[in-house]
Amino acid sequence: MRFIAPILLILFIFLSCSAPEKRAGGWMLKEANKKIELGIKHFKNRSFAEAEKDFYWALESYILLDNREGQAAVFLSLGTLYLTQAKMEKALPMFKKAMDISVELNNQGLHIDALSSMAGLYLLKEELSKAKEAISQGLELAKEARLKRKRATLLNHLGNLKIKEGDLTGAEKILRESLSLNEDTDNKEGKSANYFNLGLVNLAKRNYKEAGIYFEKALTLDKHIEKPDLIARDLEKLGDVSGITGQKEEAFSYYERSILIYQQLKDNKGLERLSKKIKDI
Repeated sequence: MRFIAPILLILFIFLSCSAPEKRAGGWMLKEANKKIELGIKHFKNRSFAEAEKDFYWALESYILLDNREGQAAVFLSLGTLYLTQAKMEKALPMFKKAMDISVELNNQGLHIDALSSMAGLYLLKEELSKAKEAISQGLELAKEARLKRKRATLLNHLGNLKIKEGDLTGAEKILRESLSLNEDTDNKEGKSANYFNLGLVNLAKRNYKEAGIYFEKALTLDKHIEKPDLIARDLEKLGDVSGITGQKEEAFSYYERSILIYQQLKDNKGLERLSKKIKDI
């Protein structure tokens, strides 16, 4: 089972400033933070060109202010933006720049976020040894810092890695550990990713009933957090389960609902993939 959708991180850091806002630095910092927030809103609405402009506007301000944490946050956001568009060659340098700053500042949180982002990229590129190294380093830091959410994200990546390696038993164990941490912190995005990946594990094991239950759980959460791309993904996998188990009408219904979302998102790859599946029903 090669359809893996790692949880992607958009990092937004509201930075405090000791100087009064009426001073130039305070005003510029406030505006830069607003630009990142606006960029994230554009990103969520899939207005990628606008998001990119906002992030670069913020980056210029952070550079002028010599605000290294702000620069790292923008690099992570830009890397995620490019990764979402499958622009790997542009995403990786951004994550590496964020990594360099995190090391310079000795900021464990930023360091873990950069490692986690790079791990997700390497998983998509099928560079498993590099992904494993990034995950290992991130987990060691997260353990030391006792950061549950960040550890949960890294464990989800590790579960993805195990699926790709064919170790389904190991993947399930790790994903359940990640799910436990996400439940402790009420991380809905994290839980959705865990449910989806547990669905993949059970689908690969031919435990179709269990796979369907997990994909339904992911769908419920993704509707709650209003993630159209993830909703389409969940519906597609539910269609796969229905098709495998001989429920052709139900499979067609799931695929049709998924296609409508892919059309709205202008996701041509998703549309091509589903069109082929519908023809094969």
